Amino acid sequence: MVQFVALSKEKHAELALSGLNDLSAYVSRPTLPVYGAEISRLALHYPLAFIHQEQGYGIHLLCSLSSELPNAWITPEGKWLGNYIPAIIRQSPFTIVLNDEGKRIVCVDQDNSRLGDQGRPLFEAGEPTEFLSGMIKLLEQLYLNGVGTQKAIDLIASYELIVPWPLIVRHGEGQEMPIKGVFRIDEAKLNQLEDDQWLALRRAGAIPLIYGQLLSMGHLAKLLQILQHKTDLLANNAVAAENLNAFFGEDDDSALNFDDI
Repeated sequence: MVQFVALSKEKHAELALSGLNDLSAYVSRPTLPVYGAEISRLALHYPLAFIHQEQGYGIHLLCSLSSELPNAWITPEGKWLGNYIPAIIRQSPFTIVLNDEGKRIVCVDQDNSRLGDQGRPLFEAGEPTEFLSGMIKLLEQLYLNGVGTQKAIDLIASYELIVPWPLIVRHGEGQEMPIKGVFRIDEAKLNQLEDDQWLALRRAGAIPLIYGQLLSMGHLAKLLQILQHKTDLLANNAVAAENLNAFFGEDDDSALNFDDI
């Protein structure tokens, strides 16, 4: 279990952060939470779904459909499949949490494999480096966007627009495996909303989440294809990651744009 501690120039003065060279830590993750600001990018290539959390729902990227199958979007070499890496991965090993007084605190998973004596230093002469300052700014933006995203999802749920996504995976000789715990937008209910409800959704920034999730459902077949392909590769003890990249386009812009937040 990840244990975050407050980032400290005294405790972490000698640490540096290496690049995203190995994402094997995410291989067993069947879903990844995403931010509203990246929905428009992710919905173009990946299936998104609502997942029930401790309180309410969150919107997640579907990475697998079974605990027995690996994350479809990570290659055997530990690389992300596609040109856009979700922010939840790129922000690691950092996050922002609220302390008892409600103040935002930058925290770090000091046991994360990306931290060590190689890479980009976090501090120089006792002060945050330009790199760390930029990371902290990004974390602040992500935190605020995450708060707004959750408010939008809560409003969507209050209108009973989030319903179970009845997924069934067929494999073997007529075997069927129902997938539980995955939710989608009910388009029929969406089209029956009153004008004031539509306006409330627009004001909350919920419209991109709604249509992004609906649009992304078309990529479920891609997820199944890649999972099947990875299963076949494992069975054949072969690696052909370059063939998997054919599922994606030539989009090399991996930056998050917060101009509209």
